[in-house]
Amino acid sequence: MSSVGMQPVSDAGAVQMSTRARTLRASSAFFVLYLLSMPVYCLVRLSGQQALIGPSTAFTAISLFAFSLAHCIETRGAWRSSLMLLAGFAIALTTEYLGSTYGLIFGQYDYTDNLGPKVLGKVPVIIPIAWFMMLYPAWNVADLLVVQVIRRMTQDAKHRAPHHLAYPIVRIVVAALAMTAWDLSLDPRMVADGNWVWRDGGAYFGIPLSNYAGWFITSALIYCTWHLIESPSSHSPSYRSLIFDPSQFSILDSQFLPVWAYIVTWLGESLANAVFWSGPAVAVAVFVGMGVFGGPALWLMLRTARRAADAA
Repeated sequence: MSSVGMQPVSDAGAVQMSTRARTLRASSAFFVLYLLSMPVYCLVRLSGQQALIGPSTAFTAISLFAFSLAHCIETRGAWRSSLMLLAGFAIALTTEYLGSTYGLIFGQYDYTDNLGPKVLGKVPVIIPIAWFMMLYPAWNVADLLVVQVIRRMTQDAKHRAPHHLAYPIVRIVVAALAMTAWDLSLDPRMVADGNWVWRDGGAYFGIPLSNYAGWFITSALIYCTWHLIESPSSHSPSYRSLIFDPSQFSILDSQFLPVWAYIVTWLGESLANAVFWSGPAVAVAVFVGMGVFGGPALWLMLRTARRAADAA
């Protein structure tokens, strides 16, 4: 093979490429585990093995958290990912503590002892960690949708759309709403399982509407810090090709796995609520609420995949 025109690869560059490749395999593997956790949970519920419901639920949560963190490292690097995880933990812990102690932000509620050790006797350690597992998919869904909308509305050039003045504000709001929509499913189930208690009940299946205001505020605060932490070039050209160059799009590209994670969660939890958890009414609320974001994301990816196939 001729060496004319080839550029040498430094040892540092080779190590970085190798690290990213290993992380890529890890994020893909965790995503597969997350997919597998759903039928496993269904089988456990259908079998009537009550002792296995807790472990199967933990398996789902751990696999989604591990996927989100691994994929974040892959696309943002270990340093930025650590800062994003730490910011999410600190802000979620602060708002959760204010809520469970003083009734601020979310409303009046108390955690039971079901979720393990608590920080300052109030907030289970697992809670602020668990926020990250869905914050990350919602953040990516918002990125996908907002760049597309801004580009269409302003006829912006492909390289300028992510730097439009409105982009960070709209992305933070959309991501916070997408994250809050997930709690339409989470809170009724966690209350039914006895993981926390709302002191005065509420309008949404025993949950106060202030809870959802708290979710939006907490998510928006976290996303504000994430916007400051993230690199402007966090996504590879393959991610941007979904919007800007459909001929290069592959629906199986690992860059889109966080979007698929949100879509799978939307559809999976809608079905699980209808069959196992809180009933058809909550299932409809989840399907509509998360579908406001998951539906357009799914449509956009399927449409682009069809255009890519037509162009091939």
